[in-house]
Amino acid sequence: MHQFFLKRAKYIALCSLTMLLSCLAMAQKGTVSGTVKNDKGEPLSKASVTIQGRTVGTSTDDNGNYSLQIEPGEYKLVISYVGYVMSTTKVTVAANAVTEVSPSLNVQSAGGEVRVVGSRSKFPRTVIASPAPVDIIPVSQIANEVGQVDLNQILTFVAPSFQSARQTISDGTDHVDPAQLRGLGPDQVLVLVNGKRRHQSALVNVNGTVNRGSVGTDMSAIPVNAIERVEILRDGAAAQYGSDAIAGVVNIVLKKKVNYLDGNISYGGNITKYDKNYAIDKLTNNPNSTKVKANDGGTLQSSLNYGTKVGDRGYLNLTGEYTQRAETNRAGTYTGAVYANVNGVNRDDSILAARGLNRNNFDMRIGNSRMRGGTVMYNFSYPLKDGKTELYSFGGNGQKVGNGAGFFRYPSSITGAGGSALFANTVFAYYPNGFLPEIGSNIKDLSIAVGIRSTINDWNLDISNSFGRNKFDFEVLNSISYSQASTTTRPATKFDAGGLTYSQNTVNIDISRKFNVLSGLNVAAGTEVRAEGFDMRNGDEGSIRDFNGTPAPAAGSQVFAGFNNTFGGKQNRYAFALYSDNELDITKDWLLTGALRFENFSDFGSTLNYKVSTRYKVGDNFNVRASTSTGFRAPSMQQKYYTKTSTLFVSSPGGLVPVEAGTFTNDSKPAEILGIPKLKQETSTSYSVGIATKPFKGFEATVDAYQITIKDRIVLTNNFTGGSNAALTSQLNAAGASAANFFTNAVDTKATGLEAVLSYSTNLGNGHSLKTIVAGTFIKNEVEKDATGKAIVTASPTLVASGQLGNYFNREDQSRIEVANPIRKISATFNYKYKKFNAMLRLVNFGKVTYLDPTIDPTNPAVWPINAFTGNRETLDQVFGAKTVTDVSFAYAIAKEATLTIGANNLLDVYQDKHAHSNNVSLGRFIYSRRVQQMGFNGAYFFARLKVGLFTNK
Repeated sequence: MHQFFLKRAKYIALCSLTMLLSCLAMAQKGTVSGTVKNDKGEPLSKASVTIQGRTVGTSTDDNGNYSLQIEPGEYKLVISYVGYVMSTTKVTVAANAVTEVSPSLNVQSAGGEVRVVGSRSKFPRTVIASPAPVDIIPVSQIANEVGQVDLNQILTFVAPSFQSARQTISDGTDHVDPAQLRGLGPDQVLVLVNGKRRHQSALVNVNGTVNRGSVGTDMSAIPVNAIERVEILRDGAAAQYGSDAIAGVVNIVLKKKVNYLDGNISYGGNITKYDKNYAIDKLTNNPNSTKVKANDGGTLQSSLNYGTKVGDRGYLNLTGEYTQRAETNRAGTYTGAVYANVNGVNRDDSILAARGLNRNNFDMRIGNSRMRGGTVMYNFSYPLKDGKTELYSFGGNGQKVGNGAGFFRYPSSITGAGGSALFANTVFAYYPNGFLPEIGSNIKDLSIAVGIRSTINDWNLDISNSFGRNKFDFEVLNSISYSQASTTTRPATKFDAGGLTYSQNTVNIDISRKFNVLSGLNVAAGTEVRAEGFDMRNGDEGSIRDFNGTPAPAAGSQVFAGFNNTFGGKQNRYAFALYSDNELDITKDWLLTGALRFENFSDFGSTLNYKVSTRYKVGDNFNVRASTSTGFRAPSMQQKYYTKTSTLFVSSPGGLVPVEAGTFTNDSKPAEILGIPKLKQETSTSYSVGIATKPFKGFEATVDAYQITIKDRIVLTNNFTGGSNAALTSQLNAAGASAANFFTNAVDTKATGLEAVLSYSTNLGNGHSLKTIVAGTFIKNEVEKDATGKAIVTASPTLVASGQLGNYFNREDQSRIEVANPIRKISATFNYKYKKFNAMLRLVNFGKVTYLDPTIDPTNPAVWPINAFTGNRETLDQVFGAKTVTDVSFAYAIAKEATLTIGANNLLDVYQDKHAHSNNVSLGRFIYSRRVQQMGFNGAYFFARLKVGLFTNK
């Protein structure tokens, strides 16, 4: 018995000793407390309070009060609040004593934010003081106010010069949104992450959408919750950062925050009405057309971000994200023949009735593709004990699986496809009422960067290696191979169509130093070695092979034939660069910068580019800035080596017709026969001038004008046929194609524009505050033309003599460069806050877009097609008017750690204009154009989001 009590006594004594030591430890701590207010003397609730370099933090209560305990010593107390200038105060903490720090935070405007991109100074300048226009997008703040869940869509609605719209019925482009800056191509903007070059997507946009022929960067592969901010340099920067930076640079800055858990979950969907029966009502002169409801596009996103300290001053910030998006469909009702005629007479109505079907059973899927995926991202830093050296790394790994659809294969089109009786019987045995083939995607994206920064004898040294790989695999579902069906009764209906892989490895060595020359000289220089690789994986036999060896029916899987690698193994190229980038403050008011870059490509030779910019302060609140630069963009590996035979639906006077078109390399035999010029780099010259001003407290404005000329712009040609050219016909037949297209340097272009950003932040008193941002961009992009207004193309005498020069670059290609994207975009955003409540109202006006039809002579009305709706001969050209989209959200802090947001994108359910011509409507299927883009055509989207954020170590 005594043993029992002895053990318990030891246990009680141990617990008592532990409690005593804890109390003594607590007694030895000091307290830092106070009240955080704004510059009007109003308390700020939920302001962040941390000790710099320590795992201690808290947040203010509803009255702005805070209190935290820490061991005695000297520290820096950091207090921050969204929309306000951060406060950093030195504090001395004594044991068993209270130190009070009660700062007043000033409203922070966009121009006061420090940017990294565009400068290699260790002490980067603010946006207002920059010699070139830079937008700072605080993604970590605004992501919880909006319904958009990926970076491309967020930036489209908050950055006027940035534009990205989801595509439809465009193969792989349905699954990766092309994005552009200043109306130029996706591959004419360079994307960085933490200042390091990001790899591109393996996908080439080869279908007939905007940005056809370009290769972009999949920014949706980076979780939004991993991003602190995005910096957009709207200026040519090839001399600073290398190839692709013709339109500008997008730098994605990852989060560094530690001891804070940030999680959110959101769900939303489209609740809308649209004119599904628009074509039928027009053809039947029905004045009582009613809109059809659509509830689709349900999107679930959940993410978790957490940062932890590594050692005394290092950090590891981790993010995980999962997104699941349902498809949307805005297809119109098909008005054409569903079944083949019986004795020359259409019997669709009776056949449909007999089979218990109606025309809605033959709808296409015209809208967003279905998508689900997950990504993990990290950002790491570890300062060494010498205090001058830092090890760092960042990267991520993600996968997305998508599903899109192609054109419906109606029974009437199957009957008319040709082939043997066995072919028709076999196809109808599988699909008695036709089929809607689907394209599946499996996209894997990997990136990792490692580096070391140090200071040696006042020189700042940064050595890094960045690797990225994008793998895009295709699958074909609910399909069939017509040629296989003509030889067997058991053809495949699901195919592995192969895939594409692009990889990039970049080694950078950068040095910089500040010198006391005049008012300050920052010298930077460095070298870069980059290796790129491109590979193509063949599809399975059924997706590629022509089983019967005859021209009809088409070989390979319907909707998307498999890849057939003709260039052999993985292709590689290398680039080497040397640069110098310097900034001189001639006086405290006058800044002059200059950059020079030499770059050599293993396959395209060398280029030398420069940039000069300046900024002059006219008084304390007014800056004038200007820059000039040259730039370049090397043809991408994808543009150089991509080969594929695809079923393209192209415009013709009779409507859209399928064409088996082969994309051949620029140095292929068909290109040689036609005299296609050899592929080379694009070159550019840029000029810009602007002002930046802060005329009074809380208000800032920037206005910048620019001009960018691009020579030898790379495009994807249209389809050349063999015709009477026996040599070309033989080459096409061998590839299973009836037409061929190529990447080539076809035209010169000029882009001019005006950009403006106005912001005003004010405290309204009694806890009320309002921030307003009005921004706009006005774009005029032009293809160089002759005196008659016809595009001037770079073509060889052989190509001119071929009689197919019209297929080289046509009016629709011209419209993609000039007017298929909005020629202006104006936005106004209002953020109102009162204590726990926040409201956001945003209006975005997307300017007009224009479709130019390639099949007609616009000057000869006698050859214009007859409009089935009006009976008149009309050009198929169409101008789609400007549209304004209204977004709203309301957020409320339901607890100290949790905020609930509800809202709507496109609250008023605005759609872009409908097609005005029967040919463009394509027998009722396309109510809205996929050839031009403004804000998409999905209608109103409603969402709710719960955000939880808490310190994990107070």
